[in-house]
Amino acid sequence: MTKINYAEEFEKMRPYRDHEVNDAIRRLIGYPEFNVVLSWLFPDVPVEKSKQELLQIDGVEEFQVKFMHKVVNTIIKKTSSGLTVSGMENLTPGTAYLFVSNHRDIVLDAAILQVILLDYGHKTSQITFGNNLMSSPMIVDFGKLNRMFTFYRGGSKVEMYHHALLHSAYIRDSIVNKQESLWIAQRNGRTKDGNDVTQSALLKMFIGCQSDPLQSLSELNIVPMAVSYEYEPCDIQKVNEIYISGIRDYVKSKNEDFYSVLSGITSFKGKIHFSFGTPLNAFIESLRQEKLNQNAFTEKVAAEIDRQVYQMFRLQPVNFIAADMLEGTSDFSQHYSSLEYDHFSEYIQKKISHVNGEKQALTKLMLSLYAKPVENFYKK
Repeated sequence: MTKINYAEEFEKMRPYRDHEVNDAIRRLIGYPEFNVVLSWLFPDVPVEKSKQELLQIDGVEEFQVKFMHKVVNTIIKKTSSGLTVSGMENLTPGTAYLFVSNHRDIVLDAAILQVILLDYGHKTSQITFGNNLMSSPMIVDFGKLNRMFTFYRGGSKVEMYHHALLHSAYIRDSIVNKQESLWIAQRNGRTKDGNDVTQSALLKMFIGCQSDPLQSLSELNIVPMAVSYEYEPCDIQKVNEIYISGIRDYVKSKNEDFYSVLSGITSFKGKIHFSFGTPLNAFIESLRQEKLNQNAFTEKVAAEIDRQVYQMFRLQPVNFIAADMLEGTSDFSQHYSSLEYDHFSEYIQKKISHVNGEKQALTKLMLSLYAKPVENFYKK
């Protein structure tokens, strides 16, 4: 295998630097689609005025503070019942962390994280950005302005091994050497069925070629993170994909990821909650005396991330209603009212009516999406 030139590869992967920001913004405001986004976000502000304000920005952090902070808070105000946060006492400003999170929305999971970090006096985080999502120059510019670095997906076995080594080295260099936090999903892609599960292969990638797996993970300051939306972004699209996949191979339509981004941003999400767990360093160190092989070690760490995510997930009445509807019981009726039950039932029926397929099967998949966090929360 060809030796990896890490410096050269990192340069291709990295987000934009301060000196590149203004040129990227000039390109961004030239895209017609971006004008539409500005009009939706700020209907009372002339697009040209927003563009002029953007052109005054010439740094990455300034773009986050002056533009993205306002954008994300506008989205929260327009499309949710508000954002709550817990667990920030587990984080120390100035310390670099690797946030390993469940993944529910393509853009908002990471975008809201950035706003929270700024509001609590932390530096913003680098964000994984799948190369499969880089479907247009506008998305690339917008992503790299938002501190997203390229995360390669797919390819042959040799290519995937190459990418794993590259990702591992990039993450370690960013956290250990550059003291910059990173956000990454616990699995490849968003959760489609409501079951948030950490892939142990992800932890093996973090370890990479390091000789001491425990020390390797401890150096990354891993913090489990749970993202909870009352109403799942793109819920019916996720259900439809699972339904079709059970019948035949699912093939994404052109620009499907882009439209999923738009749908996730604009759809109503109800209550949003972000929770930050206990850093894993003490847990990892407690495993040292067990002298586990790497497979057993990464499985235990993955299970601990899952445990924290399940317990931190903010369950809402819709989750308990879905659990009861799915099983035909009233076991969780103390968590919701009859009015909430009727409202969610109507919500499900309306969503299902917009897709083709066997309604009973689609309804079951939709209920499972909302009910799974309840099942996971009560796991022993």
